[in-house]
Amino acid sequence: MKGETYKTLKALYYSGKVKPSLNKIIIELNNNPKNLELTLLACQCLVRTKNFDELSKYADVSIKLDPNIAEGHYYKGVAVQNAKGKEQEALKSFNEALTLDPDNTIYLKGKATVHLLLFKDYHLPLSFAEKHRVKAEESLLKIIELIEQKENPDYKELLTIAEVSTMFSRNLDAKKYLIKAVNDFNTTDSSNQDINIYKDIIKAQKECVKLMNKIVDD
Repeated sequence: MKGETYKTLKALYYSGKVKPSLNKIIIELNNNPKNLELTLLACQCLVRTKNFDELSKYADVSIKLDPNIAEGHYYKGVAVQNAKGKEQEALKSFNEALTLDPDNTIYLKGKATVHLLLFKDYHLPLSFAEKHRVKAEESLLKIIELIEQKENPDYKELLTIAEVSTMFSRNLDAKKYLIKAVNDFNTTDSSNQDINIYKDIIKAQKECVKLMNKIVDD
């Protein structure tokens, strides 16, 4: 019964109904606060709603339930990464997630994002900022390497490598990966089709076209 509840709520979330999913998950967690799967699903929803204070709380709960669950540490990093002065806490969380799951490209992207935030912090001495730029680049290049070596990366991975390609201004590569991401999504079993990710892909395609048109215009 517990497993069926999780599957039902995950399917609701995958359908794109983020807030209704979250409301139902919270009700279930009130009855069963030690359900780790639902706690992590709540974290997914909270990332989408950008409620980072609540995300931090649920991430803490997941870590308490299982300190060796990489996702919990990842969500904690996401929760605090944009809070001024908490960048090091975010890095610590992402590094903990990567210790548990070293080749996770989503975790690597989270880590790179924080290093880039610190690189752009004009309060930092140039030497420290440059170190963060180098570390960000290392993580981003590793993402590209990990995904490119896969024979059949899925649509989520293709979106990730497209986003990273855009960060390197490799817009043609990004366009290619996004087309592949749409094609893979369309051929994926419906139970594994996350419409939220699909919307991200379509949004990224539009942004990619804008960037390429801007380059042409310039």
